[in-house]
Amino acid sequence: MFPKDLFIRNIEATSYRENFLVSAVVSIFLIRIFLHFTSYPQLGGGNYHIAHILWGGFFMMAALLILLSFLNEKAAVVASILGGIGFGAFIDELGKFITSNNNYFFQPTIALIYIIFVLLFLISRFIPKYHPYTKREYLVNAIEMIKESAINDFDEEEEKRAREFLKQCDPDNPIVQALKKVLTQVEVEANKPPGIFTKFRRALRKRYYLIARSGIVINVVIVFLILQTLLIIIQISTLSLFRPVLSFSDWGQLYSSILAGIFVLIGLFALKFSRVEAYRFFRISVLITILLTQFFVLVHMGWYDIFGLGANVFTLFVINYAMLRDKKQRISDK
Repeated sequence: MFPKDLFIRNIEATSYRENFLVSAVVSIFLIRIFLHFTSYPQLGGGNYHIAHILWGGFFMMAALLILLSFLNEKAAVVASILGGIGFGAFIDELGKFITSNNNYFFQPTIALIYIIFVLLFLISRFIPKYHPYTKREYLVNAIEMIKESAINDFDEEEEKRAREFLKQCDPDNPIVQALKKVLTQVEVEANKPPGIFTKFRRALRKRYYLIARSGIVINVVIVFLILQTLLIIIQISTLSLFRPVLSFSDWGQLYSSILAGIFVLIGLFALKFSRVEAYRFFRISVLITILLTQFFVLVHMGWYDIFGLGANVFTLFVINYAMLRDKKQRISDK
């Protein structure tokens, strides 16, 4: 067992992990697009080739040096983005290091990279939830929040979060008492106007809520789930007529699609009694498709299948919103 104070969790770390994952995914796509349109150039010439895995190592090293050298929040943001870019450049060369002939174009690489990102996402979601935050962790996070007031102006949102953290701490702790006193003396500025990126993100979220709020959309989602399941089953069944033996990925697509389809049917049946329960089964069906079926699809397919993944991710968002909306409605009805 690790000592209790060996790892102190950062309550605000979700945005850093998201920066890392998004930057890594974007990095892979940009590298693949650049290499495709430039006919895979060889950097270095002659007997030398500077593989982009080296650039990945450089960016990850830069991220580590920034984290080890600087204390402010903006440095952590920059490091999370640089680290993601570096990891994307590194993992994109996976095919070279799992094949005996250093085959960058090894087809299952896409599926392996996909499952790595799925696991990273699941781990990042699990980290904050495996154990409730301790009073010590809330105290350290409050100190980190107040520390920013010495670097930047302390705004209302930061002060509010710092006070919330201190409420979860031991009120008899002298450090907690001192920090509460400091908060009463620190000058607080009004919240700054949102930046371009924040405005864009809020606009997308607002648009998403408007779309998801429509009753038509959830019906479209149900039709989409049914058609997607039938399409894959028909596709594999047709393939079996021309192939005497189906591959591992073909069987994987077939069985995972059947499993997803079963939950769609259960959801349709549950829809007669409870929309919340029906949405829960639809959500399980989408998760099976994202975590299992898409993996087997990407084993032999190309990057264009990411569009199918995107459709399923959007479907998951719509279902999550529908579940949240119905839950709030039931609470308000009580």
